[in-house]
Amino acid sequence: MVHLSFSSSVTAPDDAAEFEEEEDPGVPEALPLRHTWIVWQQLASPGKSVPYEQSTKQIASMHSVEDFWPVFDRLPQPSDLLTRRMAEKTQEDGSHVVDALMIFRDGVLPQWEDAANSEGGHLQFHFKASLGAAQLDEYWNNLVLGTLGNTLEPAEMITGLRLVDKVTTGKGGVPSMVRMEVWFGSASDVQAVAALQKNVERCVATRTLEGRLGSIPKAELKHHKMTRHQ
Repeated sequence: MVHLSFSSSVTAPDDAAEFEEEEDPGVPEALPLRHTWIVWQQLASPGKSVPYEQSTKQIASMHSVEDFWPVFDRLPQPSDLLTRRMAEKTQEDGSHVVDALMIFRDGVLPQWEDAANSEGGHLQFHFKASLGAAQLDEYWNNLVLGTLGNTLEPAEMITGLRLVDKVTTGKGGVPSMVRMEVWFGSASDVQAVAALQKNVERCVATRTLEGRLGSIPKAELKHHKMTRHQ
């Protein structure tokens, strides 16, 4: 069983090489993404209360396919959460802990109060660590590639993604669960939301390297008007 993971601790170099596409001399040098996407970090603030907007910071932007791969290659995979290799980062002001990794459209803040998110909601998955590192990576990678590749429909509804590292902590401080979220801008069209949920669930379940559909997990629907910040 082969999973789509970009973590060197999970995927053998030969497996990763099989996923890489050969260069086509007829393809333009830059392949623009439909939207520009911004990568954000949400930092933990142990021992003190810090406003949400102060705990988030932009760390990268992606305008094209050529921008995407170098950036995404540097970002942690969900499997990194299980070994705590993602959590500890170093900055000029010392070390800190990352609570969440977020990828949102340019111009959209990763906040429920943002105008692009306030009337919408998000679909969230809670995955147990026991599913395995490679499976967790594939779930997340499917969501990212489907969203930024504009193949996850209705594509224009989606405003961003979150990978959250603070759900449940098991022995040794290692997360026993990982949360993944797909944010959308409007909840007024019930049929569109239902279609998005179905497609998100199927996207997550895709066995990309095997060309088939795996077991389909159920997403939990959250409306931003009815929920506070967590």
